Amino acid sequence: MRILSSILYFFLLQACFSAEEPLIVGMELEYPPFEFVNENGVNDGVSVQLAKALAESLERPLEIKNIKFDALITALKTGSIDLIISSMTATDERRKSINFSDPYVTTGLAMLVPIDSEIEGVEDLMKEGRKVVVKLGTTGETYARKELKDAEILTMQHDPACALEVSQNKVDAWIYDQLSIFKHHKNHVETTRAILTPLRKEQWAVGLRKPKNGEVNSLENKVNAFLEKFRESGEFNKLADIYLKEEKKLVNKMGIPFIFDLEQSSGEERAQIKTVAVFETDLPFLFILFFLLSLCLVSFYFLVREDQSVSNRYKKNSFEFVSFAMLWIFLIGSTYFIFSSLNQTYTWNWEGIWSRRWQIFGGWLRTIWVSLLALLLCVFLAVCLVVGSKSRLKSVRFFCRAYTEIIRGSPLLVILIVGYYVIAEAVDVNNRLLVGVVLLAVFSGAYLGEIIRGGIDSVGKTQFDAARAVGFSTVQAYRYVIIPQAVRRVLPAVAGLFIMLVKDSSLLSVIGAEEFTKRTEIARAATFTGLEAFIPLAVGYLLITIPLALVSRYLERRLTYES
Repeated sequence: MRILSSILYFFLLQACFSAEEPLIVGMELEYPPFEFVNENGVNDGVSVQLAKALAESLERPLEIKNIKFDALITALKTGSIDLIISSMTATDERRKSINFSDPYVTTGLAMLVPIDSEIEGVEDLMKEGRKVVVKLGTTGETYARKELKDAEILTMQHDPACALEVSQNKVDAWIYDQLSIFKHHKNHVETTRAILTPLRKEQWAVGLRKPKNGEVNSLENKVNAFLEKFRESGEFNKLADIYLKEEKKLVNKMGIPFIFDLEQSSGEERAQIKTVAVFETDLPFLFILFFLLSLCLVSFYFLVREDQSVSNRYKKNSFEFVSFAMLWIFLIGSTYFIFSSLNQTYTWNWEGIWSRRWQIFGGWLRTIWVSLLALLLCVFLAVCLVVGSKSRLKSVRFFCRAYTEIIRGSPLLVILIVGYYVIAEAVDVNNRLLVGVVLLAVFSGAYLGEIIRGGIDSVGKTQFDAARAVGFSTVQAYRYVIIPQAVRRVLPAVAGLFIMLVKDSSLLSVIGAEEFTKRTEIARAATFTGLEAFIPLAVGYLLITIPLALVSRYLERRLTYES
């Protein structure tokens, strides 16, 4: 029996080692009929079937990773996936970061406009004051920012949100590919109109990792050979008959070539890449950056160091300096190891982010004043909730408790979407930043009200009775006895809530408000970078939260007293 078990184990082990590595393909499964999850929970669509046929041709098992479209290039560059098959247009800007196969689809940009709109073509969008919505990281965004200089460009992360902006007449047009525009027009047929005449022709291709140091990606020739064979065998037409029958009939009726009727571009045209902008010296920005980083580092030092009374206990400890030095050496060494490993596959492109530095910095400043306004309104709401919870009127107390529990039980993302697209639409308020500030305050005010109420209740009723006994009025008792003690007790929790409010402001991007996170995402999508944008984003929030944490710690020390 042991011999049979050993033989079986040997064959299983040999099978595991001899098995081919899976072909990992990245795509965003939110784009039917090309990439989607069907009603049975199975990945389906033209791109999915294409990936399956490619994996079968390469004799490798297939693994599909569902990744957001604007993060696909980052995943490919870091080695998380082998290929991108996600209806991605091959552009010169993207070729700076990754390689592309031969094209397999020819499509074009189209427009979705409100049903009563006077817009008939791109010339009508050239007028000043037009509002255009685009999906983040798509060629529709690139086209709009390049061609529509006088238009206000609004970026969203999801197709349905873009369609909803048009359906509710918040924007003049949505620019996206023909098939998506047609699909979303069918979902909003009573409120929208599709203009399918292409604004610009585009070609989709398979994305491949750009080798470093002049190496050759072994997959590129295999993918190109597969695409040529797949086309010649008529497999693309079979997929069209399964997934794109209605769309094929429509474009043939309009006299527009179908997407698989490929118009080949020359190799020289596909290889032409625009030169990358070099770093340019910007002394004012460098001075501002140096000042902010210095302020953050100094704040961090005073924030993490021990109190003087505590440090004096260990003043004679000769190992204290050595322990700190060893800690920093370990952190620096770990960071160097991680980035050295990443640098073997990742192609850095700092020039693109640097060229949009002022755009990102403007978003950072906007996040500061949005957070401050939300903070002031949050404090006002919290005080009102605390006063209401102490009211003699039962209905007022009930309302305050109901408000607090409903808000605390709802995710901020849901509150933002419902608040903007439902409530703000009902009262005809379209200012995204204003609505975002109010909704942030509404969400944080419920938490702050509970913190303050808990601090007041923790003081104890006996101190209130004692204050009343010596002649204080109710207002005086709260002002001079209860509130000072409550503030000391709740200050750490309040400081943490304020820091969370600053970070939560990043969610305003879901309603199109261009704060720090949104501006960085726009820059990242425009340059098709990844970590080059996320690293400044993380540092930018630290530049706000670390000084804020230091101020809160200073207030804690200032208000500390011995009981």
